[in-house]
Amino acid sequence: MEEGARVKKGDMLVQLDTEDLNQQVDQAQAGLTASQAKLADTEAGTRSQDLQAASAMVEQAKAAVNQAQAGVSSAKATYDLVSKGYNHAKNFYDQGDVTKDDLDKITLDYEKAKAGYDAAVSQQSGANAQLSAAVAKLSLAKEGATANTLEQLKADVSAKQASLNLAQNAVKNAGVIAPIDGVIVKKSVNVGEMAQAGAPLLTVVSMDQVKVEVSVPEGMVNAIKQGAKGTVTVPSIPGKTFEGTITFVSPVSDTNNNTFPVKLTVSNPDGALHAGAVASVAFGGSSSESRLEIPKAAIVQKDGKATVYKLSGDTVHPVDIQTDEKNQDWVYLKGDAALKPNDKVVLNPGDKLTDGAKVHAE
Repeated sequence: MEEGARVKKGDMLVQLDTEDLNQQVDQAQAGLTASQAKLADTEAGTRSQDLQAASAMVEQAKAAVNQAQAGVSSAKATYDLVSKGYNHAKNFYDQGDVTKDDLDKITLDYEKAKAGYDAAVSQQSGANAQLSAAVAKLSLAKEGATANTLEQLKADVSAKQASLNLAQNAVKNAGVIAPIDGVIVKKSVNVGEMAQAGAPLLTVVSMDQVKVEVSVPEGMVNAIKQGAKGTVTVPSIPGKTFEGTITFVSPVSDTNNNTFPVKLTVSNPDGALHAGAVASVAFGGSSSESRLEIPKAAIVQKDGKATVYKLSGDTVHPVDIQTDEKNQDWVYLKGDAALKPNDKVVLNPGDKLTDGAKVHAE
């Protein structure tokens, strides 16, 4: 798409590279499939083959326990016999009837028998633990998964589905679609360039309708209503007027000049109006330019009132006035002022100027 091209709502404007995004979709799909399979197997319960295997493990563990018990019994008998001989030899040694070498030999046999007995007891404890684990596993296989286990697996499936949705949305959003019918007025990226996050790629505008913004003085704003009509003229299009509909009247004045923003919508089917053009607006058949204006340089403040000096012949007379703000140099006269169009007033009147004073033009 190039600048100046007309587009329809829904047209593809820019297509970003989606190779990495498609790989993320594949990964998310694989994760979801695995989670769904695990949940399905768990919900189906333990297979007969698994039950048989668990039962076999229990039988093997029982056999190991029996064998360990036999070993303990044998080791215990040996240990008891050797212990009895050891105790007799130790007593005879104390009486001097057994030599030191004979006692050392009997002591070594005693320690071997004790170590064998301890090992047999430890082996029996291990066999008992294995049997308990095998029995617990068989019991769990018969009962099936708990409710908490199923909920956890379902939550995992939901999380994987959400990840897949995000990846698919990323692929979908990689294409920039025209939101409106309009014209491309600015192109900020070319094919092959890296798009920066948050940076605009294209600017599309629709000029079928335009917004006109004006500032209205306080004295007029109450007479302007939303939905009413206004007449718009543009200096660059002489001899032609446009009708607009008031769509917004601000209840808050501009902080810089005490005027109130007003917006109008104007139909522009032939594209004659351009964005940024200067326009004048008349409301209710009277233009804001028809109001009487006076330069701020003619106004002085006396006794808390705004006063100007009106020229009558070659003398001046003070006139109290009320005003509405227009801009930094001019104001609108408000109310039934004593001044009329074409009246002359004194600019920059000095402090010594008084009622009836004579002046002359410079």
